[in-house]
Amino acid sequence: MRGKSIIVLFLLTGVISYCFGQNREDSFFKNGDKVNFIGNSITHSGDFHHYILMYYATRFPNQKVAFYNCGIKGDNANSFLRRMDADILPRKANWSVVMAGMNDVNRSLYAPALQSQPETEERKRRALSDYEGYLESVIQRLQKSKTKIILQKPSIYDQTGDLPAPNLVGVNDALKKCTQIIDGLAKKYKLQVIDYYTIMNDLNTRLQIKDPKATIIGNDRVHPGPVGNMIMAYQFLKSTNAPKYVSLVEIENGALKHFENCALSDLNVSKDNIGFKLKEQSLPFPVPAEAEQALSLVPFAEELNVQLLKVNALAEGKYTLTIDGVFIGNFTSQQLANGLNIAGIKSTPQYKQALKVMQQAIQYRNVQRKLRDLKFIEFSYLPEKLWNADFTEIKKFSENYLAFLQSANDARYPAMKTQFDAYLDKKPEEKELEQQAIALPDSIFAASKLTEHTYQISKADLAMPDRNVAPFGTNASGAEFAPHTSPGIYNKNYTYPTVVQLDYFKSKGLTLFRMPFLWERIQNELGGELNKDELSRMMAFVDAARERNLWVILDMHNYGRRHINGNNELIGSPLVSIDHVADAWAKIVREFKSKENIWAYGIMNEPHDMLPATPWFQIAQSIITKIRSVDSKTPIMVGGDSWSSAERWPLFSDNLKNLVDPSNNLIFESHIYFDKDASGAYKRSYDEEGTTPSTGITRAEPFVKWLKMNKLRGFVGEYGVPDDDPRWLVTLDNFLNYLKSNCIGGAYWSAGPWWHKYKLAIEPVNGIDRPQMPVLVKYQTADSGCK
Repeated sequence: MRGKSIIVLFLLTGVISYCFGQNREDSFFKNGDKVNFIGNSITHSGDFHHYILMYYATRFPNQKVAFYNCGIKGDNANSFLRRMDADILPRKANWSVVMAGMNDVNRSLYAPALQSQPETEERKRRALSDYEGYLESVIQRLQKSKTKIILQKPSIYDQTGDLPAPNLVGVNDALKKCTQIIDGLAKKYKLQVIDYYTIMNDLNTRLQIKDPKATIIGNDRVHPGPVGNMIMAYQFLKSTNAPKYVSLVEIENGALKHFENCALSDLNVSKDNIGFKLKEQSLPFPVPAEAEQALSLVPFAEELNVQLLKVNALAEGKYTLTIDGVFIGNFTSQQLANGLNIAGIKSTPQYKQALKVMQQAIQYRNVQRKLRDLKFIEFSYLPEKLWNADFTEIKKFSENYLAFLQSANDARYPAMKTQFDAYLDKKPEEKELEQQAIALPDSIFAASKLTEHTYQISKADLAMPDRNVAPFGTNASGAEFAPHTSPGIYNKNYTYPTVVQLDYFKSKGLTLFRMPFLWERIQNELGGELNKDELSRMMAFVDAARERNLWVILDMHNYGRRHINGNNELIGSPLVSIDHVADAWAKIVREFKSKENIWAYGIMNEPHDMLPATPWFQIAQSIITKIRSVDSKTPIMVGGDSWSSAERWPLFSDNLKNLVDPSNNLIFESHIYFDKDASGAYKRSYDEEGTTPSTGITRAEPFVKWLKMNKLRGFVGEYGVPDDDPRWLVTLDNFLNYLKSNCIGGAYWSAGPWWHKYKLAIEPVNGIDRPQMPVLVKYQTADSGCK
């Protein structure tokens, strides 16, 4: 009875409670702190401390902590002393974070050709001795300025990987000796140490047991890539006791049991529904795509990025979580009871806000990097008297220096000319860059301003949409990439769409995904069994779509061909028979026929120029017959001949009306692009392509009229426009309205995780919608009842 009375109280009054436990002010760096990262090129590039800044900006958005880049590529501890008064101390930082070693060991001494020379070992020893002396002098100089010092052990030199760069074996061993020197100095001066070396060395060793070519360092063996930098950020944050939780909310039997770093109000509980409002004190950390592999190497998500939602004692079943009305996912009562870490779900409003914070942080990193590029030339090549000289004097010195190198036939001349030219080009912008560096931290702070969000947990509606109402959606590309490398290497040559694409486009109202895949990857040997890894990847996407009540078209993206020994072999040729492709489809269908969200089997993308003896009609009929021997229910989608052209459909694909399907459940698929040659390449401008607002309609009409004349169903499997001229969007809008009014759905080309800057892509860029989306969201289903 006591539990029930608590629930009634919530229903009648609502509750507001404020966080207890972990204090958001309990951060290592405090509000108003200035943190100066001093180092070589690894600091100059700015990536690892950029990730640290992002953590502070999202985890402690109410605190202003300034992070400075004071790295110079090529520097060593002695170089720090040289620029101490001109570059480092003027920052007036109360924290100085120092890393040296990679250049101090004098890597050139480890070249194989020098190992037989008697003085080499002595020179190596002297380099380490000098390193110790110079680093101690750096510590002493910094201490006099009253700054607090953190020493960082250097990142590793990869001397074990099978990498392109020459291998200077012994450099990493020398760096280990540097770490011992750092330990000694830290003990002497009572300083904190961040140990990058040990964790990176261990992880790199483990990685290379499986793949000798893998590395968390770049191919040059020196500079960590995004994954390596993310690991460094993890190690820094763990070593400085960074907090685990973004927020924590636990509800049990309709009552608040525990919550941290948030304010919760308006908790309402009914039989199958829980709702509340939540204002958190932090945002989740947005892991950049290029650094995501680090999450499989270090427990960043589990130890530093937990946004926990835990709901106990729900009736058994599946529940839908929405935040601010946005679908987040379907979860079982057991998953909710165990607790969901939603920090990594990219469709949450909080994650999307964190992406905006990241964009401001990236701008700040890039501006600081440009400023350090200027300082690199000044401190590395200009005499000290010119460090703050007039631009005219610097230019004169540069010209004289380059002339000297050129006249002496110095091999360094080409590289030095490039660097000095870039310096002289950018130096006049320095003041403006400095102003941006001052302003951008405020932009980061503004972007992280916290807001209240509305949570809803309700019994999931698992019913699929009406199959008879033609949906609109998008292609979800990736699995068909790099066909010439097929089967290729997963996540190197090709990838698969993920729940990120599903959640984003579902939130926009699009309910259908055409998923291209390659025959060669799903069935490596003609007539052989399906590749289990590829099947599991395809199945995972289909199952994830089902969880979200979304349709999937399986699209064999092979153009009527198969790659064999580097050649494109036509179906019907001596090496690839019609029976081979029919066999592949039978095996695929056997695996997927029970999946109720398969909207259609797309038997072949854009067949063209088939052999006269085995025309596309014959191939399609054989595939249809074979599929129906396995699955009599799921629609079969048949692409037209001649690249599935809608405009040329009556000329090249009229005979497809004679295909026989025992289930009478065929859908005919055409493709339509609006450039001059209808290829979708869009090589020229809107005007140069001769496009008009009605181009799409004109090209669709032959296909639509054919469908109506023959009382058949149709679908447009590909269409797309560039994002560089709003007139393309008008043509797209008119075209989609025409399809809708004729009861024909379609799939835009294209979405997918690897499109990046592709001008037709509709994948959001850092949380920002692409220009095509406002048109696409207008068309979610086609009209019904057309005759």
